[in-house]
Amino acid sequence: MPTLHDALTVADGMLSPLTADSTAHSRTYTGVMFYDPATPVTDYRDRIVLASGVSPADAAALAVAVDEVGVAAIVVRRNANDDGVPSIRDAGLRTPVLGHHDADWAQLAAVLRSLLSAHSVGHMTGVRLGDVFGLANALATLAEGAVSVVDASGQVVGYSTHSDQPIDDIRRRSTLMLQEEVPVSHDPDYHALLRAPTSRHFPSDTDQFGRVGVAVRAAGELLGSIWVIQVDPELAPRTQKLLEEAEPIAAQHLLRARENAAERDHRNSALLRTLLEDERHARSAAAQLLIRPEAGCTLVCFRVDTFDDVEAVRGIHRLQHLAISVSSAAFPGSHTAVIGSQAVTLVPGSPTARIRTFAQSVIRTDTSLIAGIGSRAHDMAGIARSYREASAAVSMLLGAPHGLERTRPARIATFDEMRDRLAVLQVTDLIDGLDSTVGDAASIITEHDAAQGTDLIRTVRTYLDLLGSVRETAMALHVHQNTVRYRLDVIRTELGVDLDSPDTRLWLWLRLSAAPR
Repeated sequence: MPTLHDALTVADGMLSPLTADSTAHSRTYTGVMFYDPATPVTDYRDRIVLASGVSPADAAALAVAVDEVGVAAIVVRRNANDDGVPSIRDAGLRTPVLGHHDADWAQLAAVLRSLLSAHSVGHMTGVRLGDVFGLANALATLAEGAVSVVDASGQVVGYSTHSDQPIDDIRRRSTLMLQEEVPVSHDPDYHALLRAPTSRHFPSDTDQFGRVGVAVRAAGELLGSIWVIQVDPELAPRTQKLLEEAEPIAAQHLLRARENAAERDHRNSALLRTLLEDERHARSAAAQLLIRPEAGCTLVCFRVDTFDDVEAVRGIHRLQHLAISVSSAAFPGSHTAVIGSQAVTLVPGSPTARIRTFAQSVIRTDTSLIAGIGSRAHDMAGIARSYREASAAVSMLLGAPHGLERTRPARIATFDEMRDRLAVLQVTDLIDGLDSTVGDAASIITEHDAAQGTDLIRTVRTYLDLLGSVRETAMALHVHQNTVRYRLDVIRTELGVDLDSPDTRLWLWLRLSAAPR
């Protein structure tokens, strides 16, 4: 049976002892009941009695009334001013009296009743509330099967890490992506689980393992679900019973994890933004984030390459969750926040090779993700510079040409790899402000395209990018080589642009380098 020590631990601050008894923590209980004046007091034997409808002033009288029948403990409301507490302390009671600091008695009852499962006592009560990965590992040990914890949106928020437990391809892919492979809105198994009043076993139709799942709710709100890989179908009833018994405490873990994540994300976003953009308060923000710039750190920026605004918003928050999960495991002390249209991760210490591996681990889950990596920083100014570099690198990848596969960069790049290209863009920014651009070769070709509906500017840009190779230009544009030669001849003869002049070619290439691809 669970003890009062277990109850105090899992309540996580909602309860505190009001009477001093050195043996109270070792007391066990067999049930949890709300106080009802019509119920004989003998029915409360070995139970925790929740005095939810009793005022603090009447709590002492109730405690005396149940003291003789062997009640495990009585829980009374404890106000900020401790009304009624002195009289309870002075009553010389043998029954432990606990004070409840929260008004949600239903939640407290669910937490205390969750400990009545024989499986959970001594196993799940030792998991820190809100530690979803710890919860998954505890359940995996008890169920003897790999466990995934999924929130209501389909995000995998925790999974077991026991290396000796078999997993199937679906579990492997969902763990890699930190998201269910089939969206929950289209998953018939998920819908069947939500309709079921208890846990369910889903046998496999293939050679892969079956699964046992349970929906996790609190006060009618769906928080998520827990899934266990069931290697042996004959043991499924045992796994189902375990999940049903564990569901109340799993709900508490998911609630606390959600609160912790929201608080952490809000705090980190504000502090990381201050660190990167507010020079006056950057050092204070670094101290609060426990960052030591002199030890070295690197900034990584992630973006979602999509034209769909709604999908971009969804993607950036999923990307943040993914970056937090991967970086937390690989780099203790890392921080991730959404800043503008980017998910920004600050990685302390590690060499560039490991940081590139981390970025690859994030973007390989989705072909629409790209990443830019700044240079390593060793002071406050360097951190802001690394952020600007990473942001510039990812912006370059976002605007990379799709038609020129040979020259298109990968979906991940460091600032050093993009340095020359970024320098060229800075030069073109200066060129755009010069009078020399008016009526030059680039303007002549652009105006001809607009008037005639041709695409000479793309042809000459590709031709210059590929070092004047007609054959490779034709391949890149998917046209015949004679078509390329004809277009170049129009530029030379009809428009009077001397493509054989090195100065003209350099000027044209600089003018066209910053143009949208």
